[in-house]
Amino acid sequence: MRGEQPFILLRARVKDDRATFSAWFRSQHLREVAKIPGIASVHWGETREGTMLGVYCFEDARAMQGSFGSAEAAYARGMWASWSDKLDEFSVEMHFALTPPTMTLSVN
Repeated sequence: MRGEQPFILLRARVKDDRATFSAWFRSQHLREVAKIPGIASVHWGETREGTMLGVYCFEDARAMQGSFGSAEAAYARGMWASWSDKLDEFSVEMHFALTPPTMTLSVN
């Protein structure tokens, strides 16, 4: 993962049945996320408390913007419906570089 490469960080933890959720997350959810156009790589982890972590890296900022409207992204989002009432924690963060505005210095 390059420093300027945009990525999404997802955190999710279920109230019960952690083993089933972990298996679904690793075997189904991550596989579907990897199919989204513009995704360069998919990584995952799990905290001691059972929070699943997904890091979805994009090729570049343009790919990140274009990916959200894809059918593959809609399908991956829809997969969460079966877990929505079982989640204790769920967050999605987008990380990308911002170019600072050009500043003009005027000396009179």
